[in-house]
Amino acid sequence: MQIDVKGIKGWPELQAAMKDFSERRAAAAMATALTRSAKALGQKWQGQIDSAVDRPVARTTKATGFVGAQAANLVSKVIVKSQMDGVAPAAYLGHHETGSPRLVKKFEAALVNSGAMPSGYVTVPGQGALLDGYGNVSRAQIIAVIAQLGRDFSPGYQRTISKSTEKRLARQQKMGRTYLAVLPGDASRLHLSPGIYERMPNGHRKAVFLYKRGAFYRKRLHLLESAADETAAIVEREARIAIAESASRLAARGTR
Repeated sequence: MQIDVKGIKGWPELQAAMKDFSERRAAAAMATALTRSAKALGQKWQGQIDSAVDRPVARTTKATGFVGAQAANLVSKVIVKSQMDGVAPAAYLGHHETGSPRLVKKFEAALVNSGAMPSGYVTVPGQGALLDGYGNVSRAQIIAVIAQLGRDFSPGYQRTISKSTEKRLARQQKMGRTYLAVLPGDASRLHLSPGIYERMPNGHRKAVFLYKRGAFYRKRLHLLESAADETAAIVEREARIAIAESASRLAARGTR
């Protein structure tokens, strides 16, 4: 997700303010203005994301960036980052911008591939889930579930399941604490909702994940719409500042 920053209102007036500038100096001033504008718009985007997303993780709080303009290329860009290890912000925030089905997560794909969850379903935390500070099911519990139900189909999780984790899970299983998957076709017979349950030593079952058909993000972001409304005014403001700064430097040197 990105926008280009290049056009401004009031261009004839700004050109008049640079009538004594050389072509090189005029281009440099505009490159500065466009770069600053992209930075300012990126900060506005980030503020909107931080407000809209509940308990954003670190990569979400640093989701936006910008590419500066150059005198030879008077275009700057505001971006939501799309290139990084793991799932990039552009991949998941785009659904909040458009309102659309969310992505299938890696561990969900492992569950589908193992047969523990039907295709077309996603997971939501159950009442027995252990949540981290961001309101997501803890990685330790996800790894424990995958270790029993789906790790053969998820190489990324194989690398994170340590020997000590395997020993701990084996001890828990011996004590009767295991994870089991309840498929939609079996849910009525078992009087349970479809999902993954942790079976405790006393036989009690706690829902860790519940299965839901699809999941949609409602539209919570308006990045492109806000940029359309704000870009021209921001660029014009930054252009006036950059032109004034350049003119001041020339005046200080006593030459134009």
